[in-house]
Amino acid sequence: MEELKGFAKNNNITAATFSIIGAIKELELAWYDVDIKEYTTKTFLDKLEIVSMTGNIALLDNDIIVHTHGVFSDKDMQTMGGHINKVVVSAACEITLQKLDGVIKREYSEDIGLNLMK
Repeated sequence: MEELKGFAKNNNITAATFSIIGAIKELELAWYDVDIKEYTTKTFLDKLEIVSMTGNIALLDNDIIVHTHGVFSDKDMQTMGGHINKVVVSAACEITLQKLDGVIKREYSEDIGLNLMK
């Protein structure tokens, strides 16, 4: 996610959507509980296939923010998914990025406890 953020900064991308496929060796997923406004996280240190990763690039307080969710499968083809905090590529990471015109802005919502698109 940091590499994608750096790419967006270097190319002045303030609004985009993307999809990713590939293979990874480390993953940190998160699940957000709206009632208590907290994330639960889980780390996977295993070889996983990226079934699907999708997300967007926007601005939060004039800084690039990358928001990504994904689904991954293990060697038994069992899947897990959620909000992505971290991925470490092991073999391949193929990204298709669609730059959008204008700017997508995010703003913190007290009601939800998240940075939502405006």
